Amino acid sequence: MRNYKVEAIVIRKRNFAEKDRILTLFSREKGKIEALAKGSRRPGSRFAPYSDLGTLAKFYISRTNSIDIIKEISAIFIPEGARGNFARTQKVSYLLKFTDNVFEIDEPHPKTYFVLKSAVQLVSERELQLTILSFLANCIDELGLKPELFICQKCSKKILSGEKIVFSSKVGVLHRSCDNEENAQIHENEAKLLRLIFNCPYEKIVGAKVKHETFKQSYRLLLKFIEWHLGKILPEVAM
Repeated sequence: MRNYKVEAIVIRKRNFAEKDRILTLFSREKGKIEALAKGSRRPGSRFAPYSDLGTLAKFYISRTNSIDIIKEISAIFIPEGARGNFARTQKVSYLLKFTDNVFEIDEPHPKTYFVLKSAVQLVSERELQLTILSFLANCIDELGLKPELFICQKCSKKILSGEKIVFSSKVGVLHRSCDNEENAQIHENEAKLLRLIFNCPYEKIVGAKVKHETFKQSYRLLLKFIEWHLGKILPEVAM
């Protein structure tokens, strides 16, 4: 098939030649793809408004022997609410960079696409504390890396309320008494939050509020977890 259509989000852009851009798109149908937007840097270009980061659109693309070429773009959502708002712009940028760093070309991840699409729209319009945390949990889950949060991975006993536990970047939770690697101890509220975001639908919990310190520690644990499993350093979001 020489021509195809995808619904996608622009997660990266880079200049090419004199007046063009190469867009990295994260699509529902094909995962991450790269395509050339000819003339998009030219003043008045019909592609210019729709090649900005975070743009959600339908892209009509022609396949070539080198890089695919974008023929038409039909915008669905442009994150205008983030413009002029540093905190929102920073969070949208983080979601896009994280996606670009974690996922490979031509590997569809439809659940992550849905969550990214929703997260970019939400973060652009209002402050929702758990958006990024829930997004990270979804990425970890779809990559098949979901940590164990209910059973100690050393003694195989259920974690009971009030017990002192640690979080291992390799496997998940351990009783503190079972840990021999000096992993980070986590409080019960952090364990509850991690269980919540991994086991409840994204759309039902994203509006919940938690203490800032609980959020920060949970974020750091998840980031360290996914970095260990992927073997790479990932971008961080400012708290």
